[in-house]
Amino acid sequence: MTLLEQHQVEASQPLSAALTLMGMAGHLRTLFVTDSDNRVIGTLSDGDIRRGLLKGLSAQDPCEAFMFKDFRSLRKGQIDVRQLQAYREKDICIFPLLNEADRLERIIDLNDLRSYLPLTAVIMAGGLGQRLRPLTLETPKPLLPVGGVPILEINIKRLVRYGIREIFLCVGYKKEQIMAHFQDGSAWDCHIHYIEENQPLGTMGALAYLPEQLKHKQILLFNADLLSDLDLEAFYLRHQDQGNALTVASIPYKVKVPYAILEQEQDRVKAFVEKPTYTYFANAGFYLLQQSDLGRIPKGELYNATDFMDNLIADGSQVGTHPILGYWSDIGSLSDYEKAQSDVPNLHLY
Repeated sequence: MTLLEQHQVEASQPLSAALTLMGMAGHLRTLFVTDSDNRVIGTLSDGDIRRGLLKGLSAQDPCEAFMFKDFRSLRKGQIDVRQLQAYREKDICIFPLLNEADRLERIIDLNDLRSYLPLTAVIMAGGLGQRLRPLTLETPKPLLPVGGVPILEINIKRLVRYGIREIFLCVGYKKEQIMAHFQDGSAWDCHIHYIEENQPLGTMGALAYLPEQLKHKQILLFNADLLSDLDLEAFYLRHQDQGNALTVASIPYKVKVPYAILEQEQDRVKAFVEKPTYTYFANAGFYLLQQSDLGRIPKGELYNATDFMDNLIADGSQVGTHPILGYWSDIGSLSDYEKAQSDVPNLHLY
């Protein structure tokens, strides 16, 4: 019996059948009641059963008599992330995800998921990792373990926790190892596809080889060697709320000047600032973009994210930013890698 079958009961079946299934339902303790066409028409919880029994119903009465008809559901392809936030704040966490025919596609449990974002993820995982040699002579950088788990696996688990399940890996150097490790992604409850780079394409060039039809209109792009506790839900909502063509995650970078700085107007000194610290925001390597803009990316050419940003800005399109105020590391050197080993066990990245 599949997981979905364990959580479905037909309306005409007696409550006793539902009680048997509920014992298999684990911590969810909720069943989805279906009609003869397998369409979800109600939910059944412990509370619904107690209320029915108090009304005089028995274990031989049909589940339809006990079920809750005004249940909340999510519709495939029509997820409102802001509404999900509101539900979570009210401690409403379990929803059936229904397809066009009202049949159960998936069970969404916000006790386990951080969100359910309508995004396709693309992870750049084809680099040589030269600055991490000799570690990368035999192992591609994305498979180097941090806290006992490969860097790329940490990132895939993070995506799944945010409900992102369509994932493309852009692979090149030692790609066979990466493809053998992750295969189709089913072991991580996601769908992994591969774009094989036979030549260096930069940080965005591989996106030109994405299929024309993706499941989602927005794309999350980042490098496989990035580790961050970036709140992907907040990042997505900022992108939506601002109506950006591209949103870039940024990290604060502080520059401390070891001298007194003169504030002047032409050749006149107006004030002194003693050893000031200036904060700038640097590109953190996480991007949200629109599928409709992929046509800007030339096929078969080296093309970087900076080229894409320049293209959008020159065209008058809106480019926004979202600050990362928590943990961020790009594991660009052996010292970064060693530091990540001590950092990651203390973080909750997935």
